Amino acid sequence: MSLQGVDTEGGAYQTPEELWSAVENDPRGKENGWYKAAVQYWDKQEASYNGVLGGFGHVSDADITESQKFLKKAFAKPLLEASSGKRRLVALDCGAGVGRVSEQLLLHHFHEVDLLEPSGHLLETARKKLCGGGPKPFPSSHHAVNFMQMGLQEFAPTEPRYDVLWIQWSLLYLTDDDAVALFERSRAGLKPDGIIVVKENICKSGFVVDKEDSSLTRSNAYMLKLFEWSNLTLLYNTAQRNFPKNLFQVRMYALKHKPLPGSQ
Repeated sequence: MSLQGVDTEGGAYQTPEELWSAVENDPRGKENGWYKAAVQYWDKQEASYNGVLGGFGHVSDADITESQKFLKKAFAKPLLEASSGKRRLVALDCGAGVGRVSEQLLLHHFHEVDLLEPSGHLLETARKKLCGGGPKPFPSSHHAVNFMQMGLQEFAPTEPRYDVLWIQWSLLYLTDDDAVALFERSRAGLKPDGIIVVKENICKSGFVVDKEDSSLTRSNAYMLKLFEWSNLTLLYNTAQRNFPKNLFQVRMYALKHKPLPGSQ
């Protein structure tokens, strides 16, 4: 694929394949190199909204406001059915951090939310916040249920539990091959009308590698190609509004699995 990239140490890549070849050939192995570096980075960050937002905690309200609008547009009918008592909804918060998106968004609309996060101290903070005593900002009938300490590259659902997989600021930690494999595995975890929402940093062209936390910011064109490789149908593609101009653009994608060959 003819997408050029750069990294934060001044390196340049003619193609994504050049980057991923280096990751795959790391003598430490991909898990102990690329993925372990990301977890080690987040293990050192403060377990707070400001910590998981890289010191930009003040953007949380704008982030949640736009996410809520997007969710209501992309998943309107099931949300209406749930609000009228005709359906129970379950979501998975991928790369959940301290549970910010679960607390401020998902638990307001879904009866059950599972959280998946590789950093143990962030996940434990989320557990205490969402399952501890005291009043919550979401309905009392809605609950955080399962707290899974693992990376997205390890997640392998075995039954169609979820209505929505919410993947925010975590797809950038997956290699292309592992992202495609995740999307394929996720088919088993989604209900028939379930969708995947990806909310991610987007660079203007090509890709940018952050060597400190082992992350890859892809361009919109790169993201669309990744979804195409994953046999996903793009339902919506919307830019986040009201973010500081000095940050990467953020886009929200709603996706659905294409039918398997021979299925109805």
